[in-house]
Amino acid sequence: MRANVIATSGRAVEAAGDCDVLLLDQTGTITFGNRQASSLHAVAGVTQSQLAEATLLASLGDETPEGKSIVALVKRSFGIAPPALEPGQFTIIPFTAQTRMSGVTHRGRELRKGALDAIRAWIVPQGGSVDNEVIARVEEVARRGATPLVVAEGRRVLGVIELKDVVK
Repeated sequence: MRANVIATSGRAVEAAGDCDVLLLDQTGTITFGNRQASSLHAVAGVTQSQLAEATLLASLGDETPEGKSIVALVKRSFGIAPPALEPGQFTIIPFTAQTRMSGVTHRGRELRKGALDAIRAWIVPQGGSVDNEVIARVEEVARRGATPLVVAEGRRVLGVIELKDVVK
């Protein structure tokens, strides 16, 4: 700040690789401010297709830019079309700041996606647990500067969604 240097592009931020300190604001000056789903990371014993289908279902009622980007990623990368929303067979669980998760109940399947601690708080009372593989995946995504969302069905964690904020 003493040198009055301001990075106004992603390229400028990349060039700042030799800097000791880089300060970023939270006003959306550098990024678009809406994270986009970039990849899915299945845990052992879960196929990418199973995770994609559960992720799609858990995101159908999510009207946020992140939720819409998750649906778009699954459609584009896996070719999975959303099911028809039959009356009485589909209950949307909306995202709230208190729960920090969202999802659906679809034909008896309880699907949720959200922050690691929120998903843990949801599955543990059901007899589930979050193992070290899930924690490692969440930490790996976070180390890359992305946002991890954990996907669970019932008391079982299926994988992690990676959300990236796009640099302008």
